[in-house]
Amino acid sequence: MAQGDPMLHFDLDEEDLKLFTDEAAEQFELLDTAIVQLEDSPGAELLQEIFRAAHTLKGSSATIGHKKMTALTHAMESVLDAVRQGRAVPSRSMVDALLAALDALRVLANELTTRIDSGIDIVPLEANLNAILDPANPSASADAAAPAHVRVGAFATRLVPSAAAAEAAREAAQRGRTLYFVELAIQGDCQLPSIRCFQALQELDALAIVHECWPDRAVVDAGGGEFALAALVSSNSPGEEIRSVLTGISDVAVASVEATSVSDFEGSPQATTFGFGADRLTVVEQTASTPAQPPRKASQSVRIDVERLDGLMNLVGELVIDRTRLQQIRAQLTDALRDANLTELTQNFEETTSHLAHVTGELQEKIMRSRMLPVRSVLARLPRVVRDIATKCGKRVELVTAGEETELDRSVVEEIADPLVHILRNAIDHGIETPEERLALGKPGTGIITVSAWNQESYIYLSVTDDGRGIDTTTLRRKAIERGLVSREIAEAASDAAVVQYIFIAGLSTARALSDVSGRGVGMDIVRTNIERLNGQVTVRSTQGHGTEFIIQLPLTLATTQALMVTVEGTTFAVPLVCVTEALSERDADLHSVGGQTTLRLRGNLLPVVDLANALGESRQRPLDGTRFIVAAKHGNHQMAFLVDRLLGEQDVVVKSLGALLGNRRGLTGATILGDGSLGLIIDAASLVLGQAELSAIA
Repeated sequence: MAQGDPMLHFDLDEEDLKLFTDEAAEQFELLDTAIVQLEDSPGAELLQEIFRAAHTLKGSSATIGHKKMTALTHAMESVLDAVRQGRAVPSRSMVDALLAALDALRVLANELTTRIDSGIDIVPLEANLNAILDPANPSASADAAAPAHVRVGAFATRLVPSAAAAEAAREAAQRGRTLYFVELAIQGDCQLPSIRCFQALQELDALAIVHECWPDRAVVDAGGGEFALAALVSSNSPGEEIRSVLTGISDVAVASVEATSVSDFEGSPQATTFGFGADRLTVVEQTASTPAQPPRKASQSVRIDVERLDGLMNLVGELVIDRTRLQQIRAQLTDALRDANLTELTQNFEETTSHLAHVTGELQEKIMRSRMLPVRSVLARLPRVVRDIATKCGKRVELVTAGEETELDRSVVEEIADPLVHILRNAIDHGIETPEERLALGKPGTGIITVSAWNQESYIYLSVTDDGRGIDTTTLRRKAIERGLVSREIAEAASDAAVVQYIFIAGLSTARALSDVSGRGVGMDIVRTNIERLNGQVTVRSTQGHGTEFIIQLPLTLATTQALMVTVEGTTFAVPLVCVTEALSERDADLHSVGGQTTLRLRGNLLPVVDLANALGESRQRPLDGTRFIVAAKHGNHQMAFLVDRLLGEQDVVVKSLGALLGNRRGLTGATILGDGSLGLIIDAASLVLGQAELSAIA
C-alpha cells in the first residue's frame, strides 16, 4: 500500500463481498459490450438491457454503502433514461462518457477488495454525463428531469388483465373471494425500487391470490421493477388490511386497494406494459388480439464456486487413475486365474470393473461439462478493445463474431483473452489500412475483423481474420536477416508461407514507427508462448493486399488429455496425441542419414530423428538396432521424430502440475499418475519440435 493511501471500510462479510464482486463483474461485462453497440444500433431492447444493468449496479452499490459507485451509476442511469424517453440521442461523445464512467466503476469496485481509496474523482465524470442532458448547464443535476414521486392513480388508462387472468378472477369471485385492484407508488429517491416491488408481491402472495400484475411477475422477479406496481388480486382479507401491510414496506409512499369486479374490465382494451413519462406514469395500450409475451422461464442454474468445481475435478481425476489401475489388475487376475476353477469370480470382477469404468467415464464427462463456459465470455470483451485501438490508430474497424456459444474449459477461457487481444492489436495497427488508403485501393473505408470459434473433435479453434493489407513477406524476410534472427541462406530459400511464420520470432517487428499500440517487437512471440503453454498451436496465413488469418487450436480442457504412452530407459512418458502424427517400429521406418543427421522419410517429407532422452537433456548414445520405436510429432509447420524404447498405447491422462519440482526441465509440461501408482511425465512436444526447428535453422 502506498504511504498515505486511506483505508476504506465497508460493512460486509466475505460471502457478501464475493457475491457483489461476481455480480458486478457480470454487469461490467454486459455494459462493456452493450454500450459499444449503442453507438450504431440504439434499439429499445438494447437500451433496456443497459439501463437494467446500470440500475442493478446502482442498487447493489447502495446496499453495501459505496456512495461513489451509487452516484456515478445514477448519473449513467439518468442519461440512459433520457435516451429511452427520446430526450437524448446516442452519439460518440455519449458512448465515450459512458465508457469512461464504466472504467471508473471497475476501479471503484476494486476498492471493496483492496479496502484502499483509489482516489478517483467522479465529479468530472458526472459533469460529462450531465452535460449530455443539459449542454448549457453541465453542472445541473440530472435529477431535475425526474419526478420526485409517482402518484397512485396516474395511469393513463385502467390496466386490464389478460383473458386467462380475468377467467381466474371470475372463478375466485364465484367462490366468495373479493377482487381488488391494487396500486402502489414507491418514493422517487428510493435506491432499490425493484426490491420494494418484489417485497410488495411477496406480501400480496401471503394475503391474496395475484391473478396478474404490472410489470409482469417475471420482470419483477428478474429485478426489473421500477417505481410503481399494480395488481389484480382476490382475497378473503379486508382491503384495509392489505393496504396497511403494503404501506408498511420501506419506501412505499402510498398504496391503494380498491374493490373491483370482472365486469369493470370486460370488453376494455388491454394494457400490459407501462413506462415513466416526465411527470406521470403512462400506459402503452394493446388490443385484445395482441398476443401476450410468453413469461420468461425461471433460471435453472446455480452459482457454484470455482474452487468447488476444481475440487470435484481433482477427485474425478483420482477416480480415473484408480479405474485405470483396476483395469490393469483385472487383466492380471484374468491371466493368473485362467487355469483355476474361478471363472465365475473373474467374470463378476470383470463386469464390476467394466461398470465402474463406464460410470467413472460419465462422471468425468459431466464434471468437465460443468467447468465449461461459452467462449462468448471472451468475445464479449473484444468490441470495446477494437473500438479503443481503432480510435488510437485513426482507423474505422467493424468487429464481427461467430460461434459465441462454443464451449471450452474455464481455465482455457481465462488464459486465451490476452493472446486474442495481442492478435487484434496487430491486426488493427499493422493489417487494417487507414480509411483513405482503403478507399484508394477500392476497399470500403471500414475494415472488417472477424473472430470465429468452433469445436472439432476434442479441440476448439479460434480464427481471427482481417481484410487488411496482409503481411509483407519481402520486408519480413529482410528484417529477419538484418537482425540476425534467420540466416540469409535459409530466409532466401524459404517460401512465402514459411516466412509468414517469422512474425512469431521474438524481437522481430515490421512496424514503420513506434507507438503505444505496437512496434516494439514483442507481442506475437508472447501469443505463441501463451498458447503453447496451453498445449495449443497457432498458425498464420496471409495474402498480401487481401488480409491475414490467425488460427488458434486449443484443447477443450487442461485437466485431462489424450496421450500416447511410451517408455525411455524405464521411465514412462505421455506424448499428447494432438502432436502425434504417426508411430511405427524402427524396422518399418524409412530411415536415412543426411549430413550426419538421422532422418525419417514420411509421406514425402524428411523429419529429423532424435532420441527422446537426448531431446530432454539426457546424455545417451545408443545406435539404431531395429528394436525401438519412432513417434512422429508435428507442431504448426514443423515436424520431427522421437526414438523411444517401447509403445504402451493410448490413454486418457490426468494432468498434474509439478510446479517448482519440475524446475526448468526442458520439454516437460507436467506429470500424471499411472495405473500402477507410479509417476509418468507429460512431454511438451510443441517446445521440442520448435526447438529442433530452430537448431536446424541455425545449422
